[in-house]
Amino acid sequence: MNAQSILHSLVTQAQQRTADLPRDERGIYGLIDHAGQLRYIGCTTKVAENFRKRIHQRHRTGSETHSHYFSKIYNTGRMWRDRLTQRDNTDAKIAKDLRSAFIAEYCRAVCVPLTLSEREIVGLETTVIALAPPETTRWNRATSEFYQEPSDLVDLLVRKLALSREMIAAIERQRTIFEARFTRNC
Repeated sequence: MNAQSILHSLVTQAQQRTADLPRDERGIYGLIDHAGQLRYIGCTTKVAENFRKRIHQRHRTGSETHSHYFSKIYNTGRMWRDRLTQRDNTDAKIAKDLRSAFIAEYCRAVCVPLTLSEREIVGLETTVIALAPPETTRWNRATSEFYQEPSDLVDLLVRKLALSREMIAAIERQRTIFEARFTRNC
């Protein structure tokens, strides 16, 4: 496979829920935002790594301050937490759990399995990113980008999850903190 065919596959293939990604394949993948748009192209190269582990277990639930892009980009509004100052904060844990559920519910991924060496996969990834339209790699160099909370979708998810009044109050407190910090930094 060449870089152009990999990019074409990432852009045109059926999008998958992160929980449904292969557990035994590695290669080049794309992250799809809640609006169905390809926003990030990455790769998983190590033999012990696979698409499901990298995307469902890291990008979806990982730290907001590392390169776990779903978690980083959707760290907003009622799904916000500050990993460094709210480590043992119950409200922050509820917000992060809501964010992980949001990503599992509304975000998707695409992947192209490759049976190449780590070096070959990384080289192909670099070329695919260079060929890709800017909107499909918007998150690749995102250092401080985040989305405004997709409130309608979060509301639907809160109802679907049947969050208790206490949990709803917790995520509202998180939104208040987020808005105060965001407003102060603008």
